[in-house]
Amino acid sequence: MNVLYAFGFSASLALILALLIVVCLRRSLDALLAEVCGTHGRARFWTVFSSIGLVLATLLGMMSSFPLDEGSEWAAYPRIALALAAFRIGLLFLFFALGGLGFSLLIGIAGYERRLREASWPAPPAPPKIHSTLQV
Repeated sequence: MNVLYAFGFSASLALILALLIVVCLRRSLDALLAEVCGTHGRARFWTVFSSIGLVLATLLGMMSSFPLDEGSEWAAYPRIALALAAFRIGLLFLFFALGGLGFSLLIGIAGYERRLREASWPAPPAPPKIHSTLQV
């Protein structure tokens, strides 16, 4: 088995495992997130977001563990190391972008929820008027 077949086999195995975990967790994660998020739309988004994050993290972990040194295995494929390194960096920045999107959405949702709570609070009672009987 040459190095490309081994790489393809290990990548396929890791991705299949990640996809199986996503499929197994999807229904219970969606129900839990519906309870936590408050709406089914938000829960659906965060379920998909979590699923994509899990698959990307698996792929990034698999790519970062694959050696790209100048060994004899790569002699028949001189450009594959460059392509895999570029793919690693692309995955890393995609993962960072996904994390930044999630963080921005969390901040936005928290602000939205806070404004809704503040709008639903009853107005504070007016302070009682104090009539002074002292005359100077």
